[in-house]
Amino acid sequence: MIAPFIHDAPSQRIVFAPGAVGQVAEEATRLGMARALVIATPGSGATLGARVRDLLGARAAGLHAQAVIHVPRGVAAAGLQAAQGANADGLVVVGGGSAIGLAKAIAHQTALPILALPTTYSGSEATPIFGLSEGDEKLVQRDPRVLPRTVIYDPDLTLGLPAAVSAASGMNAIAHCVEAFWVPDRTPVTMALAAEALRLLVPGLPRAVADGNDKDARNACLAASWLAGAALAAGTGLHHKLAHVLGGFGLPHAEAHALILPHVARFNLAAATDAAARLAATFGAADAVTALETMLQTFPIPQRLRDLGFERGKIEAAAIQVAALEINAPRRVSEDEVRMLLMAAF
Repeated sequence: MIAPFIHDAPSQRIVFAPGAVGQVAEEATRLGMARALVIATPGSGATLGARVRDLLGARAAGLHAQAVIHVPRGVAAAGLQAAQGANADGLVVVGGGSAIGLAKAIAHQTALPILALPTTYSGSEATPIFGLSEGDEKLVQRDPRVLPRTVIYDPDLTLGLPAAVSAASGMNAIAHCVEAFWVPDRTPVTMALAAEALRLLVPGLPRAVADGNDKDARNACLAASWLAGAALAAGTGLHHKLAHVLGGFGLPHAEAHALILPHVARFNLAAATDAAARLAATFGAADAVTALETMLQTFPIPQRLRDLGFERGKIEAAAIQVAALEINAPRRVSEDEVRMLLMAAF
């Protein structure tokens, strides 16, 4: 029997094709942008950011390549100042979750439309969720105004993605799918999105990590990252909330997502039999958690929280923050249980 549900489907234009970056000026025009500020990270600003700025031509109002992980409040304030100083009427963001997160923070304050060109599998471009960090805390918010109006998915932009980044952001996308099966507000649509994303990611991600120039695998993973991000329309649960809390302590988002996934999945799937059955079928294994662990262990990314520089003494503070969120689905998690999860991941 299908449980009662409400499904909100926000409007978003998707352009997916190899070489689609060449359409950025056309898509900016479609959104009515005459003075678009390009947002990027310092690392990609001189290359991809500058390339997108040049493709925009007269429609570019400048390049702001100052995005950093977890969007510290000071970085968000500087981005807002840059947009206002350029008299921007839109934001064109190129990069992964850090760059897209900064664009969202600016849009939250200005309601400027966003045109996104993702280069990783974070899926941030498909959600109205963004976060700001300050000290050891990260505040996560949801605002429909920050959802990019148009997303250009160009698989060619991911060909240079290092194996470790591909693996971590790909596991982040898998985490979106896994959690989509157990969140209380899941719908037949969000579960279908998650299932199709996993169908592409389970075989495609190991191939993309092993050979970054495997175009078929890159296509599959990028399409899957969109589907996985869209599945977050049903909300998030213990896994994502724990990853965001860890982000407040400065841990890289994708890597934290990746290594805590088997631990949270083992805890939650004990109370989510339908989700466990769906995941087992997807992985072709009786135990989906073991399959997740096996996949993770083959990737060149950190396997433990201690490998990310997380200090054991901070487990208590993190456990208190997560417990205060009062997560009850698919099962209630206590402060002691969060502490045990973190110890296992540590």
